[in-house]
This record gives sequence, C-alpha cells and structure tokens, in this order.
Amino acid sequence: MFKDLLNFDGINWWTLLGGLGLNFVITVIVGLGSVYLQATEPEGGFFTSFGAPILVLGLFLACTLAGFIVGKIAGDVPVKHALWSSMGAVVPLLVGSIVFMNPNTLMFPVMALTGGLNGGMLAMPRRRYGPPPR
Repeated sequence: MFKDLLNFDGINWWTLLGGLGLNFVITVIVGLGSVYLQATEPEGGFFTSFGAPILVLGLFLACTLAGFIVGKIAGDVPVKHALWSSMGAVVPLLVGSIVFMNPNTLMFPVMALTGGLNGGMLAMPRRRYGPPPR
C-alpha cells in the first residue's frame, strides 16, 4: 500500500498543485491566528493553557478538510493526492520548527500529514456490498 502511495504514477499535477496551495494557505491562517491570539490576551491566560492542543486539533481538522476536498477532486487516487498535497502544510511547519529550534512543534507537521491522509481516506468511494444492481 505505501509503495503505491509514495510514487507519482497517476498524479494529476494541477490537482496536486492546488492542494499544495490550499494546505499552505491553511497553515498560514492557523499560524497568523495563533500569533493574533497570543498578542491580544494581556496575560495570555486561556491561550497559554489551552493553545497548543487547540492548535493541534485545528490544524488536524483543517488539513483533514483540505485532504477531503483534494481527494474528491482527484477522482481515481484520492489518498495519494491528499497525502502529497499535505506537504504544502508539512514543509513550512517543519522548517518553522527547525528555525525556532523547538522540538515540541514537531507534532504540527505530523498532525498535518495525518490530517491529509485521513481526509484522503474519507474521500474514497464507499464499497457497496450486496448483489450488483440490475
């Protein structure tokens, strides 16, 4: 299964580029939202306590939605397109965690990758069990 996911056979490049852009925009919006929430609270009470879990959950759900949208557009291989398009979120998050030298932020690229994979799995057509239609 992973051998098929990690090659570029059957990739629609326009769909992949659109998915990369969508995931990048989602990452920028989540990052700017977290900076805004950190800057607006005077003592930083709520965001200091619950900010990281909310960011992880928000990033996961946003990348899941993006993976679902890309998977529905992709057609034949939705999981492959969703997985590769989640790199639009993984690469900037990974670069940011390396630049800031914070090992705690390494969970963000992992959540973006698993969210994209999850969205692609949700976009797969359902199997129909039972007798074939007439």
